[in-house]
Amino acid sequence: MKKYLAIYFVCAGVVLLTHSLSAQDIRSDVSGFYANITLNGGTWNTSSSFLSNFRDLDPNSIGVQLSGGYGFNQRMEGFGQLSVSNFNLSGDWDTYSHTELGLGFRYNFGATLKKLRPFADVQLSSSSVEIDRAFIITQGGQRVEGALELDGLAVILGGGFRYFFKPWMAANLHVRYHMGTDYSTKIDGIDLAVEEDLDFNQLDIGAGFTWYFGNKF
Repeated sequence: MKKYLAIYFVCAGVVLLTHSLSAQDIRSDVSGFYANITLNGGTWNTSSSFLSNFRDLDPNSIGVQLSGGYGFNQRMEGFGQLSVSNFNLSGDWDTYSHTELGLGFRYNFGATLKKLRPFADVQLSSSSVEIDRAFIITQGGQRVEGALELDGLAVILGGGFRYFFKPWMAANLHVRYHMGTDYSTKIDGIDLAVEEDLDFNQLDIGAGFTWYFGNKF
C-alpha cells in the first residue's frame, strides 16, 4: 500500500510541475472574451469630383476604435467594432465626422509561446459621414445649405500585431483600409441625386490596448 501511495504522490507531483512549467511558458493567449481601445490617425480619398471639394479642405483625421470580441481558439476570432473619426482638425466645421459600426473576423498568427502576435482581419460595416455646414449649387442655380449626410456600407481590411506584456494584456498596432461605395446622400434632410458614384475610402493607423478576460495563468 505504501508503495502505491508513493507512486501516486510522485505522479501527482510530476503533473503539477508540468502544468506549472507549461503555464510559465505561455506568453500570449488570444482565446476567450476581450476588449480593446485604439486611438488612430488617418486620411481619406475619393474618386468623386463632388466629394473631392470637401476632401481637399480637410483630408486628415484623428479617431477612436472601441472593440469587443471572442477568440474561438489561437487562430480565429470574431469581433464587433465602433469607429469614430473626426476630420474637423481645422475647426472650420460644425461637424465633419465618419462613424462606422461593424462585425468582422480576425486571423491570428504565431502561438502561445510568442509575445509578438501578427494578425489580419476583415469586417463589414455601416458607414455614415456627416459634413456640416456644407452648401451646394443645384443645376437650377439654387443654393442649398445644411448638413451633408452620406450613408452606406464599407468593407474594412486590416492588419497589425499585438505585443503581450502578460498572456492576457497586450499593446496593439493596427492598420486599416476602408472601402465604401454607392452612398445615399442628403443635404439639410433632402435627398440629393448625384450623377456619379460617391465613394469614401479611408486609411488609418492606430495604437491601442487589449485586455483578455478569463485565465491569468
